[in-house]
Amino acid sequence: MPMRDLNISTKASLAVLSDKWYALILLNLTSSTSDFMQLRNAVRGISTFNLLLKLNELTALNLVTSTNDYHYQLTSEGQDFQQTLLALTSWGKQQLTRTLPVNHR
Repeated sequence: MPMRDLNISTKASLAVLSDKWYALILLNLTSSTSDFMQLRNAVRGISTFNLLLKLNELTALNLVTSTNDYHYQLTSEGQDFQQTLLALTSWGKQQLTRTLPVNHR
């Protein structure tokens, strides 16, 4: 199905899902507060600049909230979205278990 046939809410969800940094950040955040360096250490491979950029974007999407001292946490919407990511992760693991030979798991 072409993207133009999807409704706006589906497009918005897929836009967040398609950004690998968004997913990794959201999976590493909790409802309790994490500081910037904790996230920097948890999300491997992202530059400091990109982490700050992505956190600002997630804040604009109302998935993350921040304090003035660079502490971040999930909003209630972010917690809901994190549950979706966890469900997709679980589904992916099940698919890998079914399709990969035992020596590749």
